[in-house]
Amino acid sequence: PPHPQPADATRGARVLPFPTPAPRDPLDGLNPAQREAVLHLDGPALVLAGAGSGKTRVLTTRVARLVQEHGVDPAQILAVTFTNKAAGEMRERIGRLLGYEPRGMWVGTFHAIGARLLRAHAHFVGRTASFTIYDEDDALGAVKRLFERHKIGLKELAPKSVLSAISDAKNALVPPREYAELAKDPFARTVSTLYAELEPVLRQANAVTFDDLLTLPVQILREQPQVLENYRRRFRYVLVDEYQDTNLLQARIL
Repeated sequence: PPHPQPADATRGARVLPFPTPAPRDPLDGLNPAQREAVLHLDGPALVLAGAGSGKTRVLTTRVARLVQEHGVDPAQILAVTFTNKAAGEMRERIGRLLGYEPRGMWVGTFHAIGARLLRAHAHFVGRTASFTIYDEDDALGAVKRLFERHKIGLKELAPKSVLSAISDAKNALVPPREYAELAKDPFARTVSTLYAELEPVLRQANAVTFDDLLTLPVQILREQPQVLENYRRRFRYVLVDEYQDTNLLQARIL
């Protein structure tokens, strides 16, 4: 579809109180290698660069240029980074380069993006949009209740080790049924039983674990082709900071 004009991005946007009367040229001060990365327009690009070489600056400058020079609607841009602090800095830098806060752009960590997607489509995985995100203590409490159901003593098995094994399985995209087929030793067989029962417990509580913020969006995108197609059409530009740290689950989402 044709791009809206850059001015559309400012409609209803909150004007930021920056001292400069107008945004400066995003390319100012970039070295040749940085410029090459920023000026790349369509198609995949991988930037290899060390610490302190300006990777985040390149990414934010590229976003600003997409909006400013190519008329890309900010709502068609997804920018992913690895900490909430970095995501906040990225939003601020983009706003400074543009001179206003662009509306509709998704900027956040993998887990924040996953949570946003999940709240929009929670009904596909048996939750409502107001689901609770369990921290480690909450998740351990759920596992301990399963211990009580199966009369497993805390001295014979550590709930933390079970939760860690389930977390590893989720991050490797191994569902309970497959985990049960692979379980060969007593510990793995016990984990497989608890793993299979944990999801119904979480669903009944309208809750998700931190891992579920990634696994459940993957499940939704796999099982709901129209949802997947909608996001593929919406996000024409996907930019990822620190891609070398991406695991299988995060790569699958991308």
